[in-house]
Amino acid sequence: MALINTIEERRRKSRNILLSAFLILLFLWTVKLCFPQSTILNVYSQHTESISTSAPPPQQSTTNKGQSASQTGNKISLESGSFNGTLATKAAVIVETQFRTNLIPLVLHFSGVLGPSWPILIYTSMESVGQFSASAALNRYLKSGTVQIRMLPQTVLFTNSDSVNEFMTTKWLWEDLAPAKHILIFQSDSMLCANAARSVDDYFAYDFVGAPVAKNLGKGYNGGLSLRKRSTTLNILEKWDWQKTKKEGDRFEDQWYFNRMTEIQKEEQKEGIQPEEEGAINLPTIEVARTFSVETIDYPHPLGVHQVHMWLKEQMLSLDEWCPEYKLCSEG
Repeated sequence: MALINTIEERRRKSRNILLSAFLILLFLWTVKLCFPQSTILNVYSQHTESISTSAPPPQQSTTNKGQSASQTGNKISLESGSFNGTLATKAAVIVETQFRTNLIPLVLHFSGVLGPSWPILIYTSMESVGQFSASAALNRYLKSGTVQIRMLPQTVLFTNSDSVNEFMTTKWLWEDLAPAKHILIFQSDSMLCANAARSVDDYFAYDFVGAPVAKNLGKGYNGGLSLRKRSTTLNILEKWDWQKTKKEGDRFEDQWYFNRMTEIQKEEQKEGIQPEEEGAINLPTIEVARTFSVETIDYPHPLGVHQVHMWLKEQMLSLDEWCPEYKLCSEG
């Protein structure tokens, strides 16, 4: 009887070992699919940091992450226009806590217009990762590293515009994007037009550019499709606190950033510093900004559009000719 029990015990242990090995392999395969350019250690570190705190991670961790990637030999070749998984000078970013059916076609279109030297980072919740990785078309981009999925802290939940404003005015995102210098923020209701003669790279001289806001609606540029310098953004977050310094005209995070930049620019002008000088705040005119993106102020041939279903219904006919891709934008 004792011998039978011993045999059964050994069989049970063998089954447990095989089951454990299978689950580990399944976990490793899932992580590699979602994070093709990351090691398991890096992914685990990011996830545990997200769970442990909603505060911005230490600058050292993002620096180490960039160093680890560079040590593996991953680099961007700007001359060849290729990309193999490591941030260098630029990155396109979309933040969505919930999966939308138009997101994958939207991301693939942005990748096609921006080109292979632009990595696209999808920041999303853990619950939505599987829905992104289910697309065979997107998986090809995930495996090459041109598109990457990154986890948001579990405390991040976008329930209204205030929660979005708060997230965009904390350091977490901007530090996590190190060492990229130029960040293209886009949302599911924005679009880049493939017919445009200009490219996003043509606007690198500016610290912040987006669709200019009509005077009766505010001032500055809309952030839903915007190009921003990461260093300038972090500099503002070092000097000002969003919750403590909001003033009239600072209803949204993009207007708050614009107003803080204009404050800095006025101080620089008093000191005789010109916008074109290195390190100075350089903001585009309305005429230049509307060539980048259109929302409440029309332009016949913009590089991109934002919320056109809401603001420029009378221009839909011309968009059908110039930027038919706008139909991929979310209307809500």
